[in-house]
Amino acid sequence: MKNDTKTKSNDNQSLIFSLYDAVSTDGAWDDFVQSLALQMEAHISIMVSIGPSTFEQSLYGNYNFNAAAVQAYSDHWWQHNVWLQTIGENNLLQKGNVMIGTDLVPADKLKQHTFYQNFLLPHINVEHLLIAILSDGTDITEIPMSLNLFRPPSAPAFTQDDANQLRELLPHINRAFKLHWQMRNMNEQLSNFHNGLDSMDFAVMYVDSARRVSHSNKAAQRIAKGVLLPQLPMQGDIADLIDRAALGQGGAAMISTLRTMVLALPISNPVRTSAGEMRSSVMLLLVDADNQHAAATTFLCNAFALSKAESRLIPLLLLGQSPTEMATSLDLKLTTIRSQLSSIFAKTGTTRQQELIRLLGRVPAVVDQ
Repeated sequence: MKNDTKTKSNDNQSLIFSLYDAVSTDGAWDDFVQSLALQMEAHISIMVSIGPSTFEQSLYGNYNFNAAAVQAYSDHWWQHNVWLQTIGENNLLQKGNVMIGTDLVPADKLKQHTFYQNFLLPHINVEHLLIAILSDGTDITEIPMSLNLFRPPSAPAFTQDDANQLRELLPHINRAFKLHWQMRNMNEQLSNFHNGLDSMDFAVMYVDSARRVSHSNKAAQRIAKGVLLPQLPMQGDIADLIDRAALGQGGAAMISTLRTMVLALPISNPVRTSAGEMRSSVMLLLVDADNQHAAATTFLCNAFALSKAESRLIPLLLLGQSPTEMATSLDLKLTTIRSQLSSIFAKTGTTRQQELIRLLGRVPAVVDQ
């Protein structure tokens, strides 16, 4: 008995390792449900969302559920699934529920049902079910999802021991799947962000806290090749500029050979490096040295998602206008200008006009009023 318990524990541990491998890879969920099926002595296993979309679109992990059966279920048989009907009618679609097919529909009743006679047997040779509800849709960040294990008529029905074994794995499955979706959404957002940067006609580079270029858009790759890419300079004005920005003080420096101004801005919370320093990631903007104001305006508006109204203040702010002068220039109330400036300062992490201008390496005489 002790050996059986130890074997199950080792099997579960192996499954957990394969489960967390699936966090970063879509295709690895097929590997996980296959490993689970083999351990649970099931000949078919699937992870599928429960909802209005077609079965094929909702199928997330699949082991041995053949393509013809997927199509037949998607086209017609989903509406005759007596197991899911019973779950719905009895309010059993609740996260964490693990159910055996015979507890849902007695074996003799199942065998008389058209779903069994015309789909389960001829398409996938299934009689026994073990199903776990991974999520029930009550959390708006999750979609209803179930994990299903099947056995053929020739195999024994699933037992409470099987259900308990699967139940022990559920916290790990749920955690891994949630991490997977979070990572997938983050990667999608990051990809969209990078695509957006690539569509811009100015050059942007991101430098992490370890002074490595984590991303450069197409314009930067074209302009900075051989100067800042593929390797950032370790010394000189640009290296000093990056180091100052990483320590919280933005600024600007000139690459004279390119007639290009490099603007640097810290963009993340500081993290402690192996050398013990607290450093931020840095955004670099490479602009035509003869067009600094326009570049600075574009830089700030895109980097900090400034509104259209806030964006109108940037050129005036960089010219050193006071709030009163801005109100006159734009024919707006002073209170409106102050409100918009407060929003700009909050978004850029500054508190005064001088600080914002200093980020861009230009400090004209500005007197707040």
